[in-house]
Amino acid sequence: RGVKMFRVAASRALSTSARRDADLVQQAFVKKIKEFGQKGGDLINNNAEVKKALEDQLNRLAQKFHLANADIVGRIPTNFEAAKEVESSVGALLEGQSVAALSESIKKETSEYVAARAAKKAAEAARLAAIKGQ
Repeated sequence: RGVKMFRVAASRALSTSARRDADLVQQAFVKKIKEFGQKGGDLINNNAEVKKALEDQLNRLAQKFHLANADIVGRIPTNFEAAKEVESSVGALLEGQSVAALSESIKKETSEYVAARAAKKAAEAARLAAIKGQ
């Protein structure tokens, strides 16, 4: 009984520490988002080299697609298709059965196999004894 209570207390302590760690990560993430929002720029890294590289890429795209200038590249509508729902491979393997039911099925098949193997061994032993007895 004491061990069980210790396990419950330990699992609660671990779950609260994991929750606290997740909260710290979440707080750090939100803090960074707020910092980027306060900077108010288009890019996170606003140095001249990065801006020049971006401008070059936009100009290259404008030339490639025969657009008037690089400003139009930013206004091109982008329509992304919604992802098709993919059947979970785990769900397909389970074939609608629960893990507990599959586990029981495996245990049953294992016991049947062990019993069949024991019967074969007994039959072989009986056959050998009959051969020796002749």
